[in-house]
Amino acid sequence: MKPNIGHKTTGVAALLLLASILCIGTMPAVCAEKTITDMEGRTMTVSEPIERVVTAGYGMTPCVMAAFGIGDRIIGTGGASVSGTSVTGPGNETTATFLIPGLKNMTDLGRGPNLNVEAAVALNPDLMILEKDCAGQGGSNLGYNKLIDQLLLFNKSFPLVIIKNAACNSPPSPDSVYSEIELLGEIFDKQDKARELTDFLKDEVNLASQRTEGIAEDEKPTVLVAALSGSADIAKGKLATVLPDYDCATLYPEITGIKNAYTGEARAVMSAEQLIALDPDVIILVRGARWKPSDLYENEDYKALQSIKAIKNKRVYSTGHMEYTRNMAGLEFPIEILIEAKAAYPEKFSDVNVGEQLTKHYKAVYDLNEDQVKRLKEEMELDWMDEEGF
Repeated sequence: MKPNIGHKTTGVAALLLLASILCIGTMPAVCAEKTITDMEGRTMTVSEPIERVVTAGYGMTPCVMAAFGIGDRIIGTGGASVSGTSVTGPGNETTATFLIPGLKNMTDLGRGPNLNVEAAVALNPDLMILEKDCAGQGGSNLGYNKLIDQLLLFNKSFPLVIIKNAACNSPPSPDSVYSEIELLGEIFDKQDKARELTDFLKDEVNLASQRTEGIAEDEKPTVLVAALSGSADIAKGKLATVLPDYDCATLYPEITGIKNAYTGEARAVMSAEQLIALDPDVIILVRGARWKPSDLYENEDYKALQSIKAIKNKRVYSTGHMEYTRNMAGLEFPIEILIEAKAAYPEKFSDVNVGEQLTKHYKAVYDLNEDQVKRLKEEMELDWMDEEGF
């Protein structure tokens, strides 16, 4: 008797159909996979769905995930909160913790390359995303390389995706941030949202670059970017820490058209005499939790600096929490650029209200309402722009 080929074929087809249904419906983690190439050129396979994510490094990835509407997938993070740092805002917030309040209830796994590997692995993530900071402060590159070697020992348990912040370019460039966003869009199937986000950020950067392009070197004002010292250092005669070009990949002279009054390659702590010798046309303060422009105008601790042009002419501004400690800010680097450019060239930006642009930015990028925008501006010490109509 001949076997019933048709019946057998039908049975196989039915099994294949059932497997397909299971794959689509109830077993996507087994069936759905994608190949990802990270920003170090490493290729790995990522299984879907990706529901449990550990982020490490600093706060860019959590902010991008919040912009994608998937911040609740983060189960552990390092560097996205203010834990372990003396830099605190009015409500002890970073952009990441404001957008994803649950981060504040998580144990901080460690800042930068100092990730607590055992604690991170114990969370049993589907994916770990490490944002590598190449700013080089304190030999961090060696620390990151050691951390990556440790994490790769667990590559059978979860894939490790490495992204690089803007400081990893030489010279640093916002293009690296766009690449980060595009890669995260690919990982989480948010390609359309990633394109919308990068297009919006590029338009904001162009708002500055198109007005500062082609300015002659001798027409550029000198700008000093500095963090004012606390009482202990002031008592020792150290009044400010000054920042070089590209510090933490936020000071882009080719975009803002400014000339840094400080020409060193690394941060430096300076006395009143040194700051007076630089005599900048404009001063931009960073880490705004403690200091505002009025401090340089009125605070007795800084009375020795009153002869500096920028202070005499009331040309002191602030980027709040955006610079100096990168985990404080998220995707707001175009606003930093606008603050710097308008501070240097107020006449070229007389029709641009940076405070209003920040409101538009927060709404477009993070889908915040008016009350949330107001509170985040206060947390980031950027409400001064609305108060002064900047």
